[in-house]
Amino acid sequence: MSGLEYAIGLVLALVSLGAVVATPFLLVHSRTEHDHGPGCWWCHPHLPRRRRSR
Repeated sequence: MSGLEYAIGLVLALVSLGAVVATPFLLVHSRTEHDHGPGCWWCHPHLPRRRRSR
């Protein structure tokens, strides 16, 4: 197995492990009854805005 194949496999394994760990937290968070409001970064992500150059 080459180094590239090993690195790709390792990245895929880490991403899938992260997804398995994060899924229960996402489900619990989405089923809570109280309103999180605009401060909840999970429900309302604040993406960086690009400056418009003129």
